[in-house]
Amino acid sequence: MSLSLSRRSAGLPGVGAVVRRQLARTFGPAPFDPAADPGDPGVTGPGSSSWRVIAEPAAIAGGIRGLLLQVAHPLAMAGVHDHSAFREDPLGRLQRTSGYVTGSVFGSTREAIEFAEVVRRVHPHVRGVAPDGRPYRADDPHLLAWVGIALTSSFLTAHRVWAPTQLTAAEEDRFILEQSRIAALLDPRVDLADLRVDTAATSVAIREGSLSLPMVEDGTLPRSVAELDAILDAYAPELGVNHQGREALRFLRWPPLPAPVRAGYLTLFGGAVGSLQPRERRALDITLRRPAPGLAVEGAGAALAVMRIATGTSPSVQLAGARAAA
Repeated sequence: MSLSLSRRSAGLPGVGAVVRRQLARTFGPAPFDPAADPGDPGVTGPGSSSWRVIAEPAAIAGGIRGLLLQVAHPLAMAGVHDHSAFREDPLGRLQRTSGYVTGSVFGSTREAIEFAEVVRRVHPHVRGVAPDGRPYRADDPHLLAWVGIALTSSFLTAHRVWAPTQLTAAEEDRFILEQSRIAALLDPRVDLADLRVDTAATSVAIREGSLSLPMVEDGTLPRSVAELDAILDAYAPELGVNHQGREALRFLRWPPLPAPVRAGYLTLFGGAVGSLQPRERRALDITLRRPAPGLAVEGAGAALAVMRIATGTSPSVQLAGARAAA
């Protein structure tokens, strides 16, 4: 039994290393320093629902799904279109999103705060007018919340659909709350400089919920699955795709990846599309007839199962666990 666990942890020799290299090339290397801040559990910590969900290979498909959902909101898409370099650096946004999620969950408390600071420095400059004439700004709590819940709901959906072991209802609620607390650090009303003063106390305050986070306290961000579902329902009338969104979808459908990597990516992309709710696909103007969604989900599941066997335990969770235990 111990040999089986050891193999599962290490993955398949040779094959696992190749897969990890390709994943790092696509999504970027580990964005945190495992030698920094020894003993720091981070803002969610070992044993948290977030560590379980984000360490699962299914989270890769969940991240692609989250980007699709973000495209479905015209104001969020306008900010990306007008201020992002995704046309000149098409993989950059994918890697930045992946780095932010991984670093915020598995990095130390100080590193999680730094990730939030980097994003917040950019947000005041991301403002303008969408094609339909509506103004937008990236630090608007309503828009911030959409970007956050698009990812959170997608990671949870991916875990439900593809992970071999499921969360309990209480663990799912905990995942939603953990992710909302991370997203709430992007709120300009939260004083990140003050949180830096004593990161050990900050870590405890975030994990225990004693830190004041306005977007969580006022219900802008969800604290449970029920609240998440209600907020998604409330956003539904705002969703739709325009020419800016279609340009982003073209990139997501066919990113500039090496052929072997693209083959795997397209399988996960198809699964991500298949896992969207029908109303979300309609908002993106994507039409799939039965049994296409189910077949796409099954295909992604098969690819993720192979990836899970090949790579073994997530390097990020191993490194973060070693740091926390140091």
